[in-house]
Amino acid sequence: MFFFFFFDDPERGDIANLLPQLVDDSSNDEMPRSYTKYLRIHGDNIVECERTLAIIKEAYKGRLTLLKSPLYKPKYFLSSSDGVFVIELLSGHNRWGIDVVAVIQNQGGVLHEGADSYVTELNDGVETVLFALEYCSALQAGNNAWQRSGRALSSTLAGVPYLYYTELGGVELDENRTVKSSRFPNPVVPFSYVSTSKRYGCCCIPVYKTHPSITEQLYSHYSSILGEEQGQRIIKGIINKEDYSASLSTLINKDLALVKLLADDRKRTDTLQGAEWDQLLSSDKADEWLVNKTSTLIWKKRSTNTVSVSITFKKLIASVIGFKCRTIGGSTLPICVVPSNLIPTLEATLRSLYPFLSITLDRSKPLAIVWITGFKPQGDDSRPDRGLVPLARMILGGSANMMCVVSGPAKKSTWRKLDVSLNNLCSDNGLWQAIFNLCNYVLIDSKTIDRPRFYNRGITIQRNTRPVTFDMAVDPLVFSEDDTDCAIHQIFAHKNNLGILEGMCNPPGGDWSGISCVDKTGEYRWTSLRRVSTIGGKRPDHVIQVALQDSNVFFSIESKGVGRDLENGIGPKLTGYLQNVFVCLPTAYRKVGEEWRRMGKQIPVLEPFRIVSIGAFMFKNVEELEVHRKRGCLDAILAFQLGQVSIVHVIDRTNDRIVEKVLRHAEQAMSGFEIQVY
Repeated sequence: MFFFFFFDDPERGDIANLLPQLVDDSSNDEMPRSYTKYLRIHGDNIVECERTLAIIKEAYKGRLTLLKSPLYKPKYFLSSSDGVFVIELLSGHNRWGIDVVAVIQNQGGVLHEGADSYVTELNDGVETVLFALEYCSALQAGNNAWQRSGRALSSTLAGVPYLYYTELGGVELDENRTVKSSRFPNPVVPFSYVSTSKRYGCCCIPVYKTHPSITEQLYSHYSSILGEEQGQRIIKGIINKEDYSASLSTLINKDLALVKLLADDRKRTDTLQGAEWDQLLSSDKADEWLVNKTSTLIWKKRSTNTVSVSITFKKLIASVIGFKCRTIGGSTLPICVVPSNLIPTLEATLRSLYPFLSITLDRSKPLAIVWITGFKPQGDDSRPDRGLVPLARMILGGSANMMCVVSGPAKKSTWRKLDVSLNNLCSDNGLWQAIFNLCNYVLIDSKTIDRPRFYNRGITIQRNTRPVTFDMAVDPLVFSEDDTDCAIHQIFAHKNNLGILEGMCNPPGGDWSGISCVDKTGEYRWTSLRRVSTIGGKRPDHVIQVALQDSNVFFSIESKGVGRDLENGIGPKLTGYLQNVFVCLPTAYRKVGEEWRRMGKQIPVLEPFRIVSIGAFMFKNVEELEVHRKRGCLDAILAFQLGQVSIVHVIDRTNDRIVEKVLRHAEQAMSGFEIQVY
């Protein structure tokens, strides 16, 4: 006999009681006759959409019901004491007849840097952007810490409130998945958000929560700065068009307290300390305050020797180090501030090293220099570097003078694009866009360029004060991998009461940092997962746990836009990856009704279990289904033919037809799709 429910065996417990549920009711065929607002969530993917939906639900303490809607565009209504909202989820930017990120850029945002999600209000065929939410579960350390600074600054300059949900207490693992240490951002990074909020009188703020692997000691140390409650109040205030300044002020104070804690906890005194952060925050001219008030915090660029640089660049950086420049708050960051009285000396140095360039610098105020490698040893872009210039702008403001020095070994094709069209280079590359749109001066001295280049940029940075609007988005003309992932998620997620748990959902741009599973005592999570395991396994895009009465089944799913993109022989790699994960100690664990904490030595009770490998893609024809299953050495295929009512085409070659049975079980709990088995 086939059972799904944990509660068939009272000793095992029930997934529905172990884990929180986002959706309270499913497949209500009726739209509410009246509603207060019609909201849309434009997300990078379905996971980011749902994270935002969950925060809105919690902010209103409401009840969420899934309406009858297509698998690729789920629609909900949220009922609360503040009214009834219709909320529609549109996953995948630039697929719905509108590029929301481009709208943000063109209406003041300067950079084509998109947040994970934007919430809009729909009225009379026009969408108005209310706010942006960003999420990060990755370690906020090293250059990862400022990777999202461009998104924050772009939203702020466009006049769009921006909240950055991130975590404290994450751990770095070695190659054997043994915890090395907890990692934290340089305090300059959270301070940059506080500084931006104050300077522009806006909401551009991190909202800190705990990472699943946080220890009791660290939780106690940082508990006072956790800000989810204030974040919810701000979001509710924005949607309701109510004053949320008190909650924002509280959150700013919490984040400033975190900045000071992080500075105090560093092993070396290489950042501002204590009241110095308050003084910098209250200064109208941050660059001048740093020059005049931080004489003991001298900048010196660290050399990693990982990329090859030119001889002239080495001479330049040695000269600037000799100036004993100030920092923007942290001496290890690749950003320094040259006092105005030393700018003539800097100018003379530049002219001596680059006599063929016409270099003239403004001497009326200090000059910030952002040192960007920009490129890996083989010439590929270094993505985190695109956040360095925005980080400097968030600290120093739009009125400061700034020069970017690019030294990395870019590919020859980059320099050819630069010579043909600077605008085209910037439109195709976020790094160059940040450099040329936010800097007064740009010096390029790379070992791969024929000769150094210098640009004097007449830039103006100011904040848009008008509402950001666009004509309402429409359904995509062509379905893609985003829709495959959305369909898988809609079918398997939020079915805890059926004994079905979505342990991971990794759509394009998603959070692949962890896999969850449950046993009778609680939930386990493996974080910081590699793309390929030590035994050559391939990390799946989706992991689904099916709790049978006496065992567990895990679906390890690889999703694509079209079937031909499935890798040959992918099935055993999907299976092997999970097998490799499940023999490792989880990173974190939470008992029923409790918070996440770092894992001890307890191994989850998953045995007996088996893993089923599945390939998923958009349906083309029946003939290709078995071809791709055999080619991929897969146990099953799911092919989606999407519409107002979608068809899921299924090939299931498992002995007990477990994939078909789970789909049938899910089909009974929601509308919007039918199953066709071959």
